[in-house]
Amino acid sequence: MRFEWDPEKAAENLAKHGVSFEEAATVFRDVLSATGR
Repeated sequence: MRFEWDPEKAAENLAKHGVSFEEAATVFRDVLSATGR
């Protein structure tokens, strides 16, 4: 899976939540992650 994002929004997200988009995207490769509806 490949991700693209706006650099300005990525910086805002990091400042607001303390998590980079790069780090957040790793959840999609985590075999122990769970999804639900």
